[in-house]
Amino acid sequence: MAPAAVQPGVTLLICTHNGAGRLAEVLRYVAAQQVAPEVPWEVLLISNASQDDTLAVAERLGRELLPTAVTYRVLDEPKPGKENALVRGLHEARYEAVAIVDDDNLLAPDYTQIAFEVMQAHPEIGLLGARATGGYEVPPPAWFKDVEAVYAIGPQNGGVSGPYPDKEGFVYGAGSVVRRSGWQKLQQHGFHFLTQVQRGKVLAGGEDIELGEALRLAGYKLWYDERLRFQHFMYRNRLTWEYLLRIGPGAPSALLISIVYYFVSRHPNLTEAAFNRLYAKRLVWLARELVRRAGAVATVWRRPPAEGEMANFEALRVLHNFRVSLGSRAEAQRLFREVRALQQRLTESK
Repeated sequence: MAPAAVQPGVTLLICTHNGAGRLAEVLRYVAAQQVAPEVPWEVLLISNASQDDTLAVAERLGRELLPTAVTYRVLDEPKPGKENALVRGLHEARYEAVAIVDDDNLLAPDYTQIAFEVMQAHPEIGLLGARATGGYEVPPPAWFKDVEAVYAIGPQNGGVSGPYPDKEGFVYGAGSVVRRSGWQKLQQHGFHFLTQVQRGKVLAGGEDIELGEALRLAGYKLWYDERLRFQHFMYRNRLTWEYLLRIGPGAPSALLISIVYYFVSRHPNLTEAAFNRLYAKRLVWLARELVRRAGAVATVWRRPPAEGEMANFEALRVLHNFRVSLGSRAEAQRLFREVRALQQRLTESK
């Protein structure tokens, strides 16, 4: 049975884990949104497996800061993982445009209005990207400018507003806007996140890349608009070299799923045997990249890159990618079968 039609409007979906100390600033910027009276919008906050008093603080701040005319809901998602909070929020959202607002995202006053206008004007958009500027608790270190993209700061799509080139690029999850009817279409055809947040030595997600690629398979476009803006606030603990080494290499599950979607989207009738050949070619390419960076690779093999050693940091990322790809061929094959089956179900329904 087809889902009910989604209402035009905007849901600001705030996902937070132990965010009691961060929510006041986020909600102040939400409260300052300048939205035309005829545009329906709401605020939906999901506390994701929080162990502090996030739920109570969120309820109190909503009463204190948000206009009474704006619907505000606070829900608890006990299963940890950003992807689980997103699934809950996308299920509960009331409006077609669902804006993903992390608990360090400070929205420009016209963010909600622009998100509504762009998503209404372009029904082909599945995922809309925003321009993030950096905000900092302490001055960022000298090397930070070189890795802003790792923190989802800066322009996307080459700074060009409009659709992404076919099958190229991805949209940062922070500040992005998801078309809920597109999400419902994916759900109808059995989509579920294959990436998971990796905790421990490497800290990263990848659900944003996977969602964008799945929406592409469903016939939607990725889009970017320079006018859609927010500040991505960096707390001091994120501005350390140690933190960069945790998030920079990328989570293994995110690396693998991006490889799978890359090949599937470019080869619509890809067989598993052909996928295996492409995967092997990619391993050869990565091995050549390691040889090209032999000196830096030898250094990071012995020790982590010292602060500011950007060439060694890049070598570490390539080495991590090679290790994950080499050691996870069976997992990549399993992911290929899942994504290929989703692609076939979507194709058959057209």
